[in-house]
Amino acid sequence: MGQESPSVQKSIAAAAKGTSLRLHFPGVTHAAAGGSLSIEQATPTPTLSISKDALKSEPGTKYIAVSLDLDAPFPSWSFLGPILHGIHIDLVPGTPDADGFVPLEGATEWLVSYLPPGPPKPSAAHRYVFLVFEQPEGLDAAKLKSVLKFAPEVKLTARLWWNQETSEKKLGLGEVLAGNYFLTSA
Repeated sequence: MGQESPSVQKSIAAAAKGTSLRLHFPGVTHAAAGGSLSIEQATPTPTLSISKDALKSEPGTKYIAVSLDLDAPFPSWSFLGPILHGIHIDLVPGTPDADGFVPLEGATEWLVSYLPPGPPKPSAAHRYVFLVFEQPEGLDAAKLKSVLKFAPEVKLTARLWWNQETSEKKLGLGEVLAGNYFLTSA
């Protein structure tokens, strides 16, 4: 198993009791934590919706989403993981749906582009986790890239051995507000 930060551990444990984050891919909404999605289902860049109970009540609050593969290249030997699969910033709440989930809307492109799942054969299923945090005031694209020492285009080598806990501290992120994960195998 890949190195799991406290926020990842908390999200996985909380999601097992009932998810506070939904992942929307064309044709499928992933609501139940730990369910399986095929590579084809999870390849398009997802949109996210969060339980309105997990949102901060202050108007103008923005959110940041992070996606990780915890199990690269193999769950039993994850020496490359976690791998950063994407970062989306400047997300704002939309209009709640009938189930009490609020779409997180914002820029159409992720700051660190979304990498679709790609576990190698013959790997067991990988866990792809999504985390949502309140975005600190003053944290914009330029500052995030500077603090995390990202090049203008974030290559695979910068995504390997991702240290989520260190990144959260550098960016000034608080407690994880919502999370969900799915399993995908080759």
